[in-house]
Amino acid sequence: MTSKIKQKRKIIIGFIGDHDVGKTHAANVLAKKNFHRISINEKVEEFAKHLFTKEEIDANRNYILNNVRRKGVNVHKEYWLNLALISVPDDKNYIIIDDLSTDEAECNKIKVYQIYRPNISRIKLPDIETIDNDSNIGEFNAKIVKLYEKLIGHKW
Repeated sequence: MTSKIKQKRKIIIGFIGDHDVGKTHAANVLAKKNFHRISINEKVEEFAKHLFTKEEIDANRNYILNNVRRKGVNVHKEYWLNLALISVPDDKNYIIIDDLSTDEAECNKIKVYQIYRPNISRIKLPDIETIDNDSNIGEFNAKIVKLYEKLIGHKW
């Protein structure tokens, strides 16, 4: 007797964009609807805690975390992305990564969206689908809901 197990396809998406454009907010909206949120920055910080004291990190946070992240990317451009993805439980089929770098965005494992916010974002990337965060929070949330519906194939 052969049994067929129907497996759900995994949907892995990531947000890129400048600091304070709404990536984490958008990821948290999706997390409320069964997306498993992972943060590459949290993985970098977790790793840095093994290399530096709390006092060192507190005194030089951005410098240390940026350098630790860069060192990982120098090993392999998907180093942190792979480290984050292996931490996802097997039963999670919808995954959102809220803090990709442009190098990691080139990975073919994930669908990437740029969050673009006028007056904050430096550049709109031409080859990446963009979600404009150009109005109020309600309208931005509606855009994330629309993205969810497009990805999942049913209403919020």
